[in-house]
Amino acid sequence: MERIEQLQRGMAELGVDALFLRLPENVMLAAGWWVQIPGLGIAVVPREGRPALLIPEYEAHELSDRWTGDTLTFPAIRFDGPGAATEIPRLLGEFVADRELQGAAVGYEGSFESIAPAQIDGEPNMIGIPTLDLIRSAFGTQQLVDATGLLERVKAVKTEYDLERLRITNEVAMIGLNAFKEHALPGRSEAEIAAEVGRAIVAEGHGYRGARVVRCYPTVWSGRETATGWQYFRSRNRAVERDDVVMIELGTVVDGYWADHTRTVVAGTATQRQRDAMAAVLAAQDAAFAAAVPGATGDTVDRAARETCAAAGFEQFPHHTGHGVGFRYHEAMPWLTKGSEQAVAANMVIVAEPGIYADGLGGFRSEDDAFVTATGAVRLAETSYGLD
Repeated sequence: MERIEQLQRGMAELGVDALFLRLPENVMLAAGWWVQIPGLGIAVVPREGRPALLIPEYEAHELSDRWTGDTLTFPAIRFDGPGAATEIPRLLGEFVADRELQGAAVGYEGSFESIAPAQIDGEPNMIGIPTLDLIRSAFGTQQLVDATGLLERVKAVKTEYDLERLRITNEVAMIGLNAFKEHALPGRSEAEIAAEVGRAIVAEGHGYRGARVVRCYPTVWSGRETATGWQYFRSRNRAVERDDVVMIELGTVVDGYWADHTRTVVAGTATQRQRDAMAAVLAAQDAAFAAAVPGATGDTVDRAARETCAAAGFEQFPHHTGHGVGFRYHEAMPWLTKGSEQAVAANMVIVAEPGIYADGLGGFRSEDDAFVTATGAVRLAETSYGLD
């Protein structure tokens, strides 16, 4: 219940009596439960006492033993009895009455515009008027307080349990990145390569070290156009040609924990200038991780990467150096970019993704996830192959 205690301390500072959490990443934060159907998972955390998790009745048997709060279940999907639309308000009302929270000040997810999806990821849920009406009705209150800042601060620093789960996610991602290297060959289309990465992660990731639900989002780009690889590219049916630069951007999520990676290879033989560019990128990534000690600002980490690229004789990349990751693909903190005053803290998980992009050369980027220690950030997993 370490997370619950952290949230409860933050609630006291925020001046709220309860937290109402419905976004999947925040239910994950409080309860360690990755919501299956968007919107059909709610965590309620009172400032004092046991929290409650509301989930469909057919999901309850999968709850981890780590959850020691109350579990309140309701029927979902089926229509042969009371439905979720009536049972959720009833259960909430009973919980509020039992904890004497009528008229309480309630913290809610008021400013989330980027969100992590639930397991069924094609229809992510947001917090709109119906959810606000549910809170007002269940708690009999008009006192709603935006708790976004509290939630983002708490989720930025990972627990030891979080780090172990993120290590599993990163290891599953390595399965996909190794498949990328294997299939990034002349004659294969970008879409085919991306599909092979996805196949490997889904087929081998499920069950890996106990992984229950695995999702991935690979996209591949190749050829001269990788010179604009700092943009968010999309896989095409373009066939890779011999000696093409091939780049992958990969998001991976395992049981609600996210990882973010990039790799670049040459489908043939790299030129010396391309080898130099890749070496500069990897050195810049090492420099960023070395600079990511507790108390360092995002600007400091960003500058370490850029200065390393410049010292190797390459132009600086146009995008950020990195960001937080874990409960979402891109977390709100810390941002590792020019001018960022957000400070790095121990057990934050960050990515560093420096890149070099030039016409006639191509695009070269490497991205890994690492957790912050007193002596710098340590990668959660690595691949062992080179550029070609």
